[in-house]
Amino acid sequence: MAGRNKVRDADFISKTRRLKLGIGLGLALVAAEATIGILTHSLALMSDAGHNAADILAVGLSLIAVYVMVRPPTTRRTYGFGRVGILTALANAVALVVVGGLIVYEAIRRLQHIEPVSGYALMLVAGIAIIINSAVALSLFRDRADLNIKSAFLHQVLDAAVSFGVLIAGIIIVTTKWYYADPLIALLISILIFRGAWEIIKEAVDILLESVPRHIDMEKVEEAMESVDGVEAVHHVHVWELGSGVYALSGHVEVGDKMVSECSTIMQDMTKKLKDEFNIVHPTIQIESSAAACPILLPTTPDEG
Repeated sequence: MAGRNKVRDADFISKTRRLKLGIGLGLALVAAEATIGILTHSLALMSDAGHNAADILAVGLSLIAVYVMVRPPTTRRTYGFGRVGILTALANAVALVVVGGLIVYEAIRRLQHIEPVSGYALMLVAGIAIIINSAVALSLFRDRADLNIKSAFLHQVLDAAVSFGVLIAGIIIVTTKWYYADPLIALLISILIFRGAWEIIKEAVDILLESVPRHIDMEKVEEAMESVDGVEAVHHVHVWELGSGVYALSGHVEVGDKMVSECSTIMQDMTKKLKDEFNIVHPTIQIESSAAACPILLPTTPDEG
């Protein structure tokens, strides 16, 4: 148990350090992009700065969620606080949609009133942003299975893609003086933002609605349960996700007329199989007698008609 706690503590420290690094680098980048964007009248730079600012908020929320998620279960929240990370991921995705909408509005307005921008300034700031966002994304890469961290990771990946788009806009402006590249790249950025946000929203809503995780096949789960020695049938089986990567199951298991001690062995075997094959660590199983499940027909008397 002590060894497991040490591993958990090391993982917690590692996550929080990398998230804090992302926040620090992000703040410096936003300040630089916003300043140069205002001075050069670049919508692409200002939209990227706005996107990065939203990402700092996202990473900050993810950091808070990591702290909250390690709190022990309480008498009211017996499963703990794992879903705080899911709520955070959903909030981050909604924030991305709002930022994307603002970028679309400003890009359309700018297309109607085009302004010259400095292509060299775009290229310089975008190059720095690509390096910073890529570094932060790589630091979060290994924990992306956690939906909370995945939302922060995706923010950084999108930031790098957005910055690459700004770099392309700068190259086009320097070589052709075609200033429409600035708002058009901003529109492309918004499409990437919407797509990334939609993927997180779908996954978060699935978890909150207690849908079966996408990678788990219910037929295979039931087959695995029925393959345990002593099990005759299973029904009313449900699988859902408590938090990122933490799966629970409830179900009814029919067995023959057995003693309680024999049923305990069945339970142990089934619990191990569910954990080993599907990573289901919270099974709640109701044992039923298959004999009692059959209807008993009692003889009737003539008076009962």
